Amino acid sequence: MRRPCFFAAAGLLLGAGSASADACQTVLDAYTALSKAPAYRQTMSTPGEAPMELVTVGDTLYMKEGTGWTKLPLRPGMREQMMASIVPDVSALKDCSELGSETLGGIGTTIYSYQPPPMDGVPDTGPQKVWIGEDGLPRRMTVEQDGGTLEVVMSFDGVTAPIP
Repeated sequence: MRRPCFFAAAGLLLGAGSASADACQTVLDAYTALSKAPAYRQTMSTPGEAPMELVTVGDTLYMKEGTGWTKLPLRPGMREQMMASIVPDVSALKDCSELGSETLGGIGTTIYSYQPPPMDGVPDTGPQKVWIGEDGLPRRMTVEQDGGTLEVVMSFDGVTAPIP
């Protein structure tokens, strides 16, 4: 089962493989930064399914499944409220650790593993990973759910609304 990954925000610094509250704070900071980013594109893919694209520009979310785009206006501040409801504070994240580094699309990232808090009505997932760029924004995420891996790739440069 897919769920939009509005997880949006995080930070940096730790020894590879070590569990730490600092790693959890970095992850939370990255998702918080994502919830405040002016515009970004997400491509979500699961093996055996067509990819789904999401574009966020300001307080408007655009979703593409298949061939057409749907425009979903959001209330001002709703992205930040959604993030805060998913991860209210750093104590909601568990088993956070830095796993190493990788360059994605020319951007240096640090990879973190963490266990997100349970969400009502959503099946529990296994540990998640997030690749946090040098700018503190999440660039890639992987989520183990329903026996498969959901991968989310995010970009921030040159993102515009796909439809008026």
